[in-house]
Amino acid sequence: MSIYMSTESEKTMEQLRLEGSHIYLRSITYEDTPLIVKWRAQDNVKRYFIYRGELTTEVHTNWMKTQVEAGHVVQFIVCMKENDRPVGSVYLRDIDKDEMKAEYGVFLGEEDIRGHGVGSEALQMVLDYAYNVMRLKLVYARALSDNAASIGHFISCGFVREKYLEKNVLLDGEYRDVVILAKRRDDCKM
Repeated sequence: MSIYMSTESEKTMEQLRLEGSHIYLRSITYEDTPLIVKWRAQDNVKRYFIYRGELTTEVHTNWMKTQVEAGHVVQFIVCMKENDRPVGSVYLRDIDKDEMKAEYGVFLGEEDIRGHGVGSEALQMVLDYAYNVMRLKLVYARALSDNAASIGHFISCGFVREKYLEKNVLLDGEYRDVVILAKRRDDCKM
């Protein structure tokens, strides 16, 4: 993976570009807001999110200002190398520099690329960035317990199931179970 950093920044955010085999990850910008809002509104994306509130332009702009710009989140747009097409987003949130850990999140907004390894490549690129650039020791993820595809994806990428939290979140009037999965830097071959 190659990392490119731009000295020019948009609203003081450092612009990164991580190069993979078939995709690249670039820092999210305010101009990505319409895409993020569109993707997050899709039922096949929204149903797996723990946060179910309506994502508006205003809500996302606030996220950019209070989370991304403040350094609590590192968020990327996933783009196909062959045509520069944005297809989703990956991020590290709740970055804890003292405990050297963060939560990983992903959503692929373009249905035609799902199941073609894009999510796996993006995850490996973010892990490489988290462990080797940010020097984190632990990356974890949360998934709703009925999201077998997501849980299987994390396990196939070397995550281990750490906790099962019964009736942990209230979604659409029903308490749902959550699985916590994690991968430690020490468990990786780098």
